[in-house]
Amino acid sequence: MPKIDEKSRIRVLLVDDHNLLRLGLKGQFSLEPEFEVVGEAQDGEQAISLVEQLNPHIVLMDIDLPVTDGITATQQIKNSDTVTRVIALSAFGDDDSIIGMLAAGADGYCLKSIEWRQLLAVIRLIQSGGTYLDPKIAHKVAVMLKSQVNLAQKPAAKTYSPLSDREREILQFISEGLSNPEIAKQIHLSLGTVKSYVRNILSKLSVDDRVQAAAKAVREGLI
Repeated sequence: MPKIDEKSRIRVLLVDDHNLLRLGLKGQFSLEPEFEVVGEAQDGEQAISLVEQLNPHIVLMDIDLPVTDGITATQQIKNSDTVTRVIALSAFGDDDSIIGMLAAGADGYCLKSIEWRQLLAVIRLIQSGGTYLDPKIAHKVAVMLKSQVNLAQKPAAKTYSPLSDREREILQFISEGLSNPEIAKQIHLSLGTVKSYVRNILSKLSVDDRVQAAAKAVREGLI
């Protein structure tokens, strides 16, 4: 096997509150010359801090975390200037977790039942710029989208939206998981202007964060 240049290794940050799981993953990665575990975090707050310090290529992010949950941590990481990619690695595939992680900007969603070689393939894919959803998660997303389409096709009175056309456009981008810098680039506005729009959207929808805004947008048909 050819020697892997240290600079070409995929740098991975493990985020999970179960020490045994992190230890197992770290042991597995130690057998893979292509990968390097650069750090471990047991809660979302630590994850955010370590991403800033270590600048990993990939974060394997659990969702049900203490202190700061995986959805909030993912949102903050993706809204920063880092190019770090985030993969949800969770035992859960409930609707709230799926919507939350995708709205927060996760680049992939894997269940912990995934085979080891498949996980490595997913990491390579996402590191190269791709995205991935576990087939079970993809099916649930398809069902949710189909439900929304069927609902939209039913004749109903027009729902009043407190948002302007521009705010609805930005809310659509938020629901697709785009960060503020990415939205600014898409619609050719300054980052400060986009941040102002996002604050107005959260205020008008009476929600605390982008994840709640995206969930409410889907639930109430605002986008």
